[in-house]
Amino acid sequence: MGYRNHYLRFKTPETWELLADAGFSYDSTFGYHDCAGFRNGMCHPFKPYNLKTGKEINILELPLTIMDTTLFQSQMRLDFEHAWALTEMLILTVERCRGVLTVLWHNTYMQGEYLVFYKKLLQHCSEKGAWMAPGIQICNWWKEEYDSQG
Repeated sequence: MGYRNHYLRFKTPETWELLADAGFSYDSTFGYHDCAGFRNGMCHPFKPYNLKTGKEINILELPLTIMDTTLFQSQMRLDFEHAWALTEMLILTVERCRGVLTVLWHNTYMQGEYLVFYKKLLQHCSEKGAWMAPGIQICNWWKEEYDSQG
């Protein structure tokens, strides 16, 4: 149903075209590997547009916002205090824009202080009343809300 490429390997628009042709409903690869934030400049799902064909690609992108390795390894190498400050700012931005915060937390980070951080992130979003759902639920909601209006 959904896809996210390991190491965030991605080529526009080819990756979206291949995923749509393979029958995937959504992708969550479109993010940064070296910093947290909004790669496409916004925190909302979108249907990609292929400039080469002049057509919308039939897949929903749920852009990746935060990845564990990005915060703590990669080029950011943040300590927990700075990682939380950035995470909280991203959560506030998503809340203000009524957007989507897509989080990638690897199983190898489900331990120690990394797990504590992840739980804090989920708890904080829960306390703010965020709708916390898997990608396919967001995709299905999007289709009902927006694709049916076409």
